[in-house]
Amino acid sequence: MKENAPSNAASPQGRRVVVAVVNGEPGERIQAWRLQHDPREAARIPPHTTLCYWATGLDVDDLGLQVCHAFPAAIPIGLGEVAEFEDEQGTFYVKMLQTSALDAARRRLYDATHLDMGPAREWPWHVTCVRNTNGRDRRTLRKCRRNVRPGDTWLLDEVACPELRGDRYETVRSWRLDR
Repeated sequence: MKENAPSNAASPQGRRVVVAVVNGEPGERIQAWRLQHDPREAARIPPHTTLCYWATGLDVDDLGLQVCHAFPAAIPIGLGEVAEFEDEQGTFYVKMLQTSALDAARRRLYDATHLDMGPAREWPWHVTCVRNTNGRDRRTLRKCRRNVRPGDTWLLDEVACPELRGDRYETVRSWRLDR
């Protein structure tokens, strides 16, 4: 099993991840920004924050038990401003605020109560807007980021396990969280 931490490695066909899907009005606004400035990635996978970067080979039924253990209820998440990672791709992302409940859920997700998901590392919680800005006018992107308003609250109420099939991720299973 691969380490469950961010990777810039190319995604192989059949790769599965576990994500919290950004639903509701905040998700719609983020997706609109993505469609305008990163349409390939917007079509590839919906707005999300990644919970597990390498879920390939995990039993989906056991994964569901582990997800329900980790997320007994929906979690309100504050969304902040659009920022840029200082990485080789110059990724633009929405900051996530008030993440202590999400941090606790991540610890439960990797505690192997129902399924050993391998080692976990912490990474900054974020929702990607533009994955790779190489060859793009970053000044224009910086001006446009005002379209995504900070201060929204996103109710994390869906966790999904999508799998890469062709040029997009298709949902294998998803779980709605109690509100």
